[in-house]
Amino acid sequence: MRRIATILCALLLVTSCASKKNAAADRLHPDQVFTITEDDIARETRQINALIQGDWTYKGPSVDVSGKNLLAGIGKPIAKGKLKKKLKDAFKKIGLNKAKPQFTFNQDGTCAIKLLGKSIKGTYNYNPDVDKISIKWHGVPVNARLKRDGKNKLHITFDADKLISLFTLVGNFSDSSTIKALSTLMDNYEDVMVGFELKR
Repeated sequence: MRRIATILCALLLVTSCASKKNAAADRLHPDQVFTITEDDIARETRQINALIQGDWTYKGPSVDVSGKNLLAGIGKPIAKGKLKKKLKDAFKKIGLNKAKPQFTFNQDGTCAIKLLGKSIKGTYNYNPDVDKISIKWHGVPVNARLKRDGKNKLHITFDADKLISLFTLVGNFSDSSTIKALSTLMDNYEDVMVGFELKR
């Protein structure tokens, strides 16, 4: 009798453990917890893109600084202000005040840029964690820094040589004294990114 009781207890214990194990397995099934589908990635991407989705128009020049040069030290606010003023004058001579740049970011990852009367369409990849955006035209990526300033303002800045190349390509300014002056100006500053302040 004792032997039968011992066997029954052992069976109950095994059954109970198996039930608990199965319940835990049901709760932590790898297919439910750890699998990331393409739909999950697409949904997350759309949520991120929604942060900058819409039409943005040029308000003025924008300057951003990185590195440990003079601009990143005590003289940063003054030097940035002076550089921004010079950029404003240069952008005005190029014609940006009349033909204001416009950026359109769609939630599906496509974008359109109007610059100096020309339209460029492409795709973009935005990472708000590091304030970076990569825009592709004809498969060629152009990396920029993109900072949100509230809900209705963006700052998008490029390495100076990239922005100058873009102006030269789109505006056909290869012989422009303004572009040459802008290039010379940028050569005097290291770790400076220049671009546009945009508003909705």
